[in-house]
Amino acid sequence: MATSSAFDPLTVMLSSRCSDPVPFGGGMGSMADVRMAIKKELEELKLYGMQVFKVWVHENEAVESGDKKAWDLCIDHAKQADIFLMLYNGNAGWAGTLEQHPDQLGICHAELAAAYGKAASKVRSIQLPLCGEENEPNRRFRDYVKRQQILGPQVQTGEDAIKKAGDIAVAALLSLARAGVCVASKGSFYTGEALEWTRLDFQGRRKVTTEAVAKFLGERHGVKPAQARPTTVVVPLAGGQIAFVCDCIPSALTTAAARELVGQPFLRDHVLCAALPEGVGPVHLIACQKGVTETQALRQLGFPDAIAVTAPFGVYVADPVQKIQMVFIANCRDETTTLGQLQRFLQWLEQEGEDRRLAVRAGARRRIADLIAKEQ
Repeated sequence: MATSSAFDPLTVMLSSRCSDPVPFGGGMGSMADVRMAIKKELEELKLYGMQVFKVWVHENEAVESGDKKAWDLCIDHAKQADIFLMLYNGNAGWAGTLEQHPDQLGICHAELAAAYGKAASKVRSIQLPLCGEENEPNRRFRDYVKRQQILGPQVQTGEDAIKKAGDIAVAALLSLARAGVCVASKGSFYTGEALEWTRLDFQGRRKVTTEAVAKFLGERHGVKPAQARPTTVVVPLAGGQIAFVCDCIPSALTTAAARELVGQPFLRDHVLCAALPEGVGPVHLIACQKGVTETQALRQLGFPDAIAVTAPFGVYVADPVQKIQMVFIANCRDETTTLGQLQRFLQWLEQEGEDRRLAVRAGARRRIADLIAKEQ
């Protein structure tokens, strides 16, 4: 990424669905039409002959490099933009295959959470008439917007949205000039639900995070085993079944007291597997309140000579001999960021074909655990 100078325009990201209808131009247009009109309006604004705003919309993705998936590209832009402007109509946006996973986060929800978590002060909203189905992603998106009180002017037409976008962008520019963009961007996770989770002690934070992860997995057609602990969820994967054993490290991995709450849970796999359906093997899914490095993940695994993959969701490690697998989901600061990161992990499994490899290792781990149990 090129280094910006003091004379570069402020970057604005427009977030909304592209294909939703909206009154525009005397008839019905699309949100994409309105987005491109806002982009043109803002980028034509000059101050002493200099361009003030540079606007990114998803429609520009075709000219971006191909080394990133579309989802990660949008999230990166949401975090990096100086101003994040949401054209809100209650539609959470693309959320994968809803027939298979009706509970996923929509891309508009994920973009908003990423921008709000990075710097709440840069987020702005224009409220359009509600649009979209009554499904789980849209309900979760609307609840999140209401909970964070991300309010903005209400408009009825595309023309009104274009006018308000100019007013909002200039107001945001003045606000950021007063506060300083760099200072504003330091305000991560000090408001809303993230603040509520931060107020909890280690055990409280561990409980709510783990429950959020297990609930999300359970809603993806998972079945909680009756005899196993309620945070172990059996889910279908790659034509078979695996058991995600969920837990949480409720602070930085450098904090021994938080790290030791989880320890090395695979040492009890032979006990856990006795309560699982036959042939179902475990994968340990650890939600981490803060970041996680490859070195920290390998240290938690206890075997430096292991498979380690660092990705936007966190770190995945696997011991190719004992078939132990641990997934460390990074930056689980509130429910939305937790589910967003977890969703990125599940998407990575499908996109890269790792779901089959993970399932094969889990099956092998089950056979190893059964042999250990017989020797006890």
